[in-house]
Amino acid sequence: MAVVLTVAKTINGAQIADSLAGGSSGLDLGSCVNNEYCPITSKSANTGWMNLFIRHNATIDPITDVKTFIAEFSGTYGGADSSVNDIATLIAKGAADNEATSNNSDGLSSGLRIEHDADIAASLGLSAFLPSRGQVEIYGNSSTDGIDLASAYPLHVDALSYNNAGTETDAVTPVTGKIGKAADTTLGDRAHIKLRFYLESAAPDGGILQWDYVVAYSFTA
Repeated sequence: MAVVLTVAKTINGAQIADSLAGGSSGLDLGSCVNNEYCPITSKSANTGWMNLFIRHNATIDPITDVKTFIAEFSGTYGGADSSVNDIATLIAKGAADNEATSNNSDGLSSGLRIEHDADIAASLGLSAFLPSRGQVEIYGNSSTDGIDLASAYPLHVDALSYNNAGTETDAVTPVTGKIGKAADTTLGDRAHIKLRFYLESAAPDGGILQWDYVVAYSFTA
């Protein structure tokens, strides 16, 4: 049987379908200015991010080997340059990220980061999105990581949670890269990841940047 993924902005929301420049639909992270990140709430408090909840419709077995990576934009391009140059730019920004701060306080953070800590009740403060933590990754790090299936980032156990009557609750015994069926409290029945795009102080170019964000997985019924 085919398994369908749903990637939503809320714990039990609909598939994301933001309107994108060029006419495609997908995820819009919003606008970002130099020396900051997006989505942003308060730079000093290190708050603001894009929540993504990933679930599937298999009824018996979990999906496994769940990983994420970035790729060239496959929709109708509506950016400022080209899809080929945009993915090269995003990888270069990830490689140039100095990884020292979580909120771009030094103006040297750049590119796309993922935070795997699903526990929204926890106050991570300035530790959220800090690359020195094992739950955080940078797409394009070393110009080689998170840029294709072979270098994709496995789903961290701290991203796994379940829908407890509308309240997000940590999975009891999560497993790296595995999302259980609906109501699976042990493995978790969804992953909750958070994304941020950082723009360095010295970034010379403006305009719209577009790329694909890929969630890969395996399923055997």
